[in-house]
Amino acid sequence: MAPNTKWLPLFATNFLGVFNNNFFKTLIILLGIKWFSANESSLITSLASGLYVVSYIFFSPYAGKLAKTKHKKKIIVVSRMIEFSLFVIGSFGFYIQNIYVVMTCIFLLGLISTLFSPAKYGLIRDIGGNEGISFGTGTLEMLTFFGALLGPLLAAIISDHYNFFLMAGIFIIVSLSSWFSISRLKVVESEPMKECNDTVNPIKFFIESFKFAGKIKGLNLIVAGLASFWMIASFIQLTILEHCPKVLKMTNTEMGYVLTASAVGIGLGSYLAGIISKGKIELGLTPIGGIGMTITMLLLFILQPTGIIFTGLILLTAMFCGIFMVPLSASIQSSVEGRKQGDMIAYSNFVIFLLIFISAAVFGIISEAFGSNTIFILLVIIVSVMTTIMLFKVPNMNQRFKNLIGMK
Repeated sequence: MAPNTKWLPLFATNFLGVFNNNFFKTLIILLGIKWFSANESSLITSLASGLYVVSYIFFSPYAGKLAKTKHKKKIIVVSRMIEFSLFVIGSFGFYIQNIYVVMTCIFLLGLISTLFSPAKYGLIRDIGGNEGISFGTGTLEMLTFFGALLGPLLAAIISDHYNFFLMAGIFIIVSLSSWFSISRLKVVESEPMKECNDTVNPIKFFIESFKFAGKIKGLNLIVAGLASFWMIASFIQLTILEHCPKVLKMTNTEMGYVLTASAVGIGLGSYLAGIISKGKIELGLTPIGGIGMTITMLLLFILQPTGIIFTGLILLTAMFCGIFMVPLSASIQSSVEGRKQGDMIAYSNFVIFLLIFISAAVFGIISEAFGSNTIFILLVIIVSVMTTIMLFKVPNMNQRFKNLIGMK
């Protein structure tokens, strides 16, 4: 496979899988509200989002162990086969309009995603070597967000023009395409460990991983910074799903345009971060992303804009999100080598999805009590505090930031 195309199977299976899962989850939210009532929108939104990520909290240690003891490609291939059956069952759940069936499926889809996540990221070094980490991470994250936001876009459009057979056909075709893509991957992996006595107890795993990461200066803060980014991204998506129809009185299709803007923004920011890094890990980009997010979300809270201005500010916020995130993700992957890398990715996933799970619960409480616009000022506080701490505590970040803005 030519160098320019060797990444395609991994990138394609990742995009298609993320797209399908988020398409499914958003349809649960939008159609589930129609099955019940608009008064239950916050509950259904929080429940669907929480069920999808809860597995990352409890099963990330086992996922890290899998990435060390099994061939990573095989893990993804098997997971895609299982996902196909879940989408068939989920389609039946939509057909009979049973919230319990579709909620069970979104939980199981989250579980499968948990189990192959360390394998997915672990393949980046196997495919591109150390010099390919920034490119591979930037592109993988860009496609992840395109999938995570284009899936809801299509779900929003379909929910306004519901057609069961079109919806089920998308689930099944995309799922099969994702399996086919990863089956085409040609990669030489490091040999799996024959035995691994690592704990799968999530609390014990967290403590051991925290201690191990503590031996690498600044790594725990980088993990916390990456987790805060994902929490922010989760808050923004949930806010769009709630704020656009309730406050801005948009149709689901119009809301889809806002989701598209956020997808473009995340993709653009991730791509720019990968290009600016020039094959290196450029931690100086993270404070730039943090400052940009702080400004745009403060404007969203103060101005309470509508229409094009609201969409434009969401796009800019998402772009700065991508710039903030890519160096942190690449830094985690480069912090350790070999099969131990799976542990660090699983540890990162554990913290990330713990915060995403918390964000789903907090969103429901704050949105009901104070309105969805209040979420923006909460995010301003989170971003500004996290960016400031990392700027002065993560090695080289302060100096790299000064170099990028011309303060050498």
